[in-house]
Amino acid sequence: MTQLKHRSKKYECPPASTTRLGLIVAMVLGSSLLLRAQVTDPGVRGGPAGAGGFQTTITTEEQLSEPSGTAQFNQVYVVTKGVPGTNGLGPRFSSNSCVSCHAQPAPGGSSPFTNPLPALQNLDGATNGPVSFETGPILIPRFPYQVNNLNLPDGLIHPVWVVTGRSDAKGCNIQQPAFSTAQSENDIVFRQPLPVFGDGYIEFIQNADILGNMNANLALKQSLGIIGIPQITDDGSVSRLGWKSQWRAILPAVAAEQNLEMGVTSDFFPTETDQTAGCILNGLPEDPLNYTYVGVNNTPWNFLAAVERDADFIRFLSAPVPGSCPGGVQSSCTNGQTQFNNIGCVLCHTTSFTVPAGSIPSMGHTTINIFSDLLLHHMGPCDADNIVQGAAQGDMFRTPPLWNVGQRIWFMHDGRTNNIISAIEDHFCTGNSQYPSSEANAVVNAYNALSQQNQQDLINFLRSL
Repeated sequence: MTQLKHRSKKYECPPASTTRLGLIVAMVLGSSLLLRAQVTDPGVRGGPAGAGGFQTTITTEEQLSEPSGTAQFNQVYVVTKGVPGTNGLGPRFSSNSCVSCHAQPAPGGSSPFTNPLPALQNLDGATNGPVSFETGPILIPRFPYQVNNLNLPDGLIHPVWVVTGRSDAKGCNIQQPAFSTAQSENDIVFRQPLPVFGDGYIEFIQNADILGNMNANLALKQSLGIIGIPQITDDGSVSRLGWKSQWRAILPAVAAEQNLEMGVTSDFFPTETDQTAGCILNGLPEDPLNYTYVGVNNTPWNFLAAVERDADFIRFLSAPVPGSCPGGVQSSCTNGQTQFNNIGCVLCHTTSFTVPAGSIPSMGHTTINIFSDLLLHHMGPCDADNIVQGAAQGDMFRTPPLWNVGQRIWFMHDGRTNNIISAIEDHFCTGNSQYPSSEANAVVNAYNALSQQNQQDLINFLRSL
């Protein structure tokens, strides 16, 4: 498979030390490059999606939410003049529907093979110019160094498009961000969309279980340089959704995405992100509860605001299930999981958690194989985006769950590669004066020291998930 060129500023790791340890690391990394030509990523797993449908064990009443939730997740928004529940796009936005960014391998997933955002550039008369980075995965840009009007680093999401010129946005005249300037000044970083499969389970894993797992095998973790810290919210809970665990629960996360990526206001975020005169074209918030849906002939699900229906859709999505082993030889994936555990991948990509009893009974007392500890880890200057969010420093990211990774197209937070072997190698990074070394370095070294067959089996195991 071809590797996607990294399109954001990538910090160069300092050269390896000339000490004996540095020479050993260099020799191991060098030998891995020779093996790389023979160990291959089998690519996106075929067969059934293994994700995307509603949980089959929810009640009949809960299943009744599926048509409304699915329709809302697939809803295409306009600025004005749409039917109720479709208005509110912009003034700044990146996409006009949830499913456009969360499509692979089914609604609720990650970036699809073909990036849908360029099709929105001039939709309905919009006068946006092209953006060079939307050519592979869907990428959401941030400017980590640009100073805002408070003389503080910006670091905020900058939606790709504006509604200027659209026939349903007359009177609004705002400009796109200067992406080309930001790129030339190395003041731009990216994040790609995360899949939301199984987030309904992740949402109510016990805080104590996450912290207990953090404190398990401490001596081994410390010997490998693995630390891992939780993102703690104001009420003491462990936050666990998003690239930097910036969200504790599904509903506020969905509301933020709706507001930032589509420009739709709601009871959670009732004001526009851009309040330029002439660009506030709807009554605010644009996505309130639907009080007009009354009477025996209307489903109660349509009383909910769109953001709540999107959240319910995500909450009821089934947990991903693995597929067959690439090549059809199950023993390869069985050995691959053994190697995954033996070299220490499992110390961050924790195999499973068991959720407690739930008010949605079918979701309680369920063991979910998420392959994540839901903690923040230092990944070093090579992977840093220089965005600080709560406890997450500029080089820290939450361990992304690996379930359904076999059908993921793009890897790493910025979608820099479509090759899972490159993604493993990109976990290695030597520290500098600004950031420490990646916590994954020892594990990557252990991977590089595996035999060719064990490496291939580990890759096959990942692609079976």
